[in-house]
Amino acid sequence: MIDFDMRLLEMREPLVLVLDREGRVLLWNRACSEFLGYDFEEVRGKKVGALRPASESAEFTNRTLAQILEGKAPPQESLAITKSGEHRWIAWSAQVSRTSDGKPEFVYLVGVDRTGAKLAEAALRASEEKFAGIISIAADAIISVDGAHNIVIYNEGAESIFGWRRDEILGKPLDLLLPERFRELHRQHLRDFAAGSVKSRSMGEHRPFIFGLRKNGQEFPAEAAISKLEIGGGVLFNVVLRDVTVRTRLERDQQFLAEVGADLSETLDYQEVLTRIAQLAVRFLADVCIVGIVEEEGRIPRFRVVHRDPAREQLAAALERISLEQDRHSLFSRILEMNQPVLMSSVSEEFIQSVAQGPEYLELLRQFNPTSLMGFPLLAHTRLLGALVLVSSDPHCRYAPEDLRLGNELARRAALAVDNARLYQAARKAIAARDEVLGIVAHDLRNPLNAVGLAAASLRRTGPPDGPARNTRGTAESIERWIHQATRLIDDLLDVARIEKQGLHIERHAVAPVELMAEAAPLFTEAASKASLELRTDLPEALPPVMADRARILQVFSNLLGNAVKFTGPGGYIRMGAEHRDSEVCFRVSDTGRGIEPVHLSRLFDRFWQERPTDRRGAGLGLYISKGIVEAHGGRIWAESTLGRGTTFFFTLPVAPVSSRNEPS
Repeated sequence: MIDFDMRLLEMREPLVLVLDREGRVLLWNRACSEFLGYDFEEVRGKKVGALRPASESAEFTNRTLAQILEGKAPPQESLAITKSGEHRWIAWSAQVSRTSDGKPEFVYLVGVDRTGAKLAEAALRASEEKFAGIISIAADAIISVDGAHNIVIYNEGAESIFGWRRDEILGKPLDLLLPERFRELHRQHLRDFAAGSVKSRSMGEHRPFIFGLRKNGQEFPAEAAISKLEIGGGVLFNVVLRDVTVRTRLERDQQFLAEVGADLSETLDYQEVLTRIAQLAVRFLADVCIVGIVEEEGRIPRFRVVHRDPAREQLAAALERISLEQDRHSLFSRILEMNQPVLMSSVSEEFIQSVAQGPEYLELLRQFNPTSLMGFPLLAHTRLLGALVLVSSDPHCRYAPEDLRLGNELARRAALAVDNARLYQAARKAIAARDEVLGIVAHDLRNPLNAVGLAAASLRRTGPPDGPARNTRGTAESIERWIHQATRLIDDLLDVARIEKQGLHIERHAVAPVELMAEAAPLFTEAASKASLELRTDLPEALPPVMADRARILQVFSNLLGNAVKFTGPGGYIRMGAEHRDSEVCFRVSDTGRGIEPVHLSRLFDRFWQERPTDRRGAGLGLYISKGIVEAHGGRIWAESTLGRGTTFFFTLPVAPVSSRNEPS
């Protein structure tokens, strides 16, 4: 019998068994029976390997037993299969007893159940693999650095964003991923974060974003969050970083285009439009901008050059002075001929020489040091107006296809602005020509009209009121009325020209409002009476004097009263009045006519506008001229109307200062 403490045989743990040198079971305690499911009698004298499935037993058992007998440590853990087929992990320790001559006699094995721990380790490994898988496929960069700020975790997202491979960057300092100007500041932030109580926070909390550095030296904007883990007395910083280059670019582009629209809409001056286009371009997109406009015979004599650097304005001005001919070699000609945007990510010396028109032009182009350029045709309503060229002089900032999209939007807005400016300029020239012709015609018409008027007056005075000359006098009076209307129309046209050109000439003096209305009313008393209308005048007391050109304000009253008589039916009335409002006097002329539709009120004071185009009782200039006269006085004019109840016109004139009230009017 083996000298063995038999109490071990009844213990429920640990597992104890004794083998002979052939691997046969000599002793098997209760823990082995409960754990593996075999009674001692079932295993007595059997080799341990026979208890396992044949495919897994003999070779492994024999190899392990041989190692033990040779004094080598067996595997610390091995898989055991119970009688019921359950897999259990056991951690074994072994000891060999030997005979006096040193030969192995018995093998003593003590085992501890490691199944629970093994399953936990397997679950942990699965969790770690899942976590590693999630990290590896995340689009965002996930980076962990140790307390020395060296990179220990670096996922595929980080490889894609920064350009460094994992094997290139692991163990390297985090500084490699940061622009040099931010490195010391970032190290201090990490030290402060490690010492603080906050476990996680956003990075760049006081800035819209932070900056990263790619392997190729390109900086990019990013959003990032950082957290920390304290492990074994050290700290592990974990950073999740997102490249926001595309998003910030879209936001910047939208802001830029909004500014372009607002800026170009502020002026219709042709030269100013060209300057603003170039200035907007160098503010956001280029170091140099050239805007060329095509004019007659294919020449481009009108163009604007602006440089981002104010110190190089003279260089830009020198290039601006060169007249670009539209020959097939020039860059502008190529853009105009292709009628498509052009992108050159890299500009070579050969290209510069090919587009230069002479030595002076070549030298200027070289001084601009172009490294990349884009060109765009300026198209408005399918009409080719010119070309826009954007030049980059920064070797680290070369144009890419996404820049072409933004440049094309700028060119589209620029073309519309140029077209509007050209149309406005053409309209002003046409107006100036019209005014010149109008002045000549008006001057030339007055002489024959005056002659006809004198002849009509002579006819009217000829002979007694009765007799054969009576019809002649009636004809003469009719001629005089038509001459008066023609003269009034000529005066109105001249007033329109003056309003549109430089404004009406007025001579203002202090005038009593009551005097103005008292002088205006009698002019239409007879006309109102013939139309079966009542003309009322409210003459309030204590109205302060106003600053007015008496003749011009009577012209306003004449236009308003004339319209009231014209559009008020028999039996109605017309009322004139005024009231003091703060620093001005508000005059009004109201009628009981049919009123004006609300949609037409906003157009009442437009030139040549009539509510009914077929109405031939006027040229549609009276209200337009009245507006020009009132505004020249610093006042306002407007109308209020209710269909079926009539219309009221209001206009204001400023109260005369006390110092002007004693001057003769």
